[in-house]
Amino acid sequence: MIDKERFSLFGKGVIFVVGIFLSLFLIKQVYGIFHTDASGIAANKIAFYVVNAKPQTQQIKIGEIAPDGQSYRYSVEINNFKDNKVSEVDMEYTMNIRTTTNIPVNYELYLGNDTTNIIGTKEIVQDANGMYFFKFSSHAGNFVHGVEKTDRFTFVVSFPNTYNDAAYQDLIETIEITVDARQV
Repeated sequence: MIDKERFSLFGKGVIFVVGIFLSLFLIKQVYGIFHTDASGIAANKIAFYVVNAKPQTQQIKIGEIAPDGQSYRYSVEINNFKDNKVSEVDMEYTMNIRTTTNIPVNYELYLGNDTTNIIGTKEIVQDANGMYFFKFSSHAGNFVHGVEKTDRFTFVVSFPNTYNDAAYQDLIETIEITVDARQV
């Protein structure tokens, strides 16, 4: 004969397992309804204040850049004033861009609303630790003493979709912009 207690316990176990699988399926479906992937354009702002004649360096954190062919834009401002203090001497500055060579991304730099890329030649340099970097030619600008001025640049980073390969998945790229000001 069939043991009713054992059959009942087996039936409850089957119902429990089916309930778990059904719950997981429903959770996946509900999560899929409310989950979406989106991509956007970074609107990060970087500012340099050239009041004192000394080099300043900032790193750009490019975050979730993907090989999608989109351009990620960063606003870079160089000022000769800060906290109501304006440079008391004429100054000239150069902007240098240094990047690691890990990911094949493209870089462009535009002054103001100009549509001409002002990044010149790029060269590969090696630091004291043996690490290789791309170094882009610098941009020179100047400030007149006592006159507040802001030079605005747009730095564009793009990762072409032709590199949509798992080989680039976990690599990190570092971008450094250095502004070196000196009295003229």
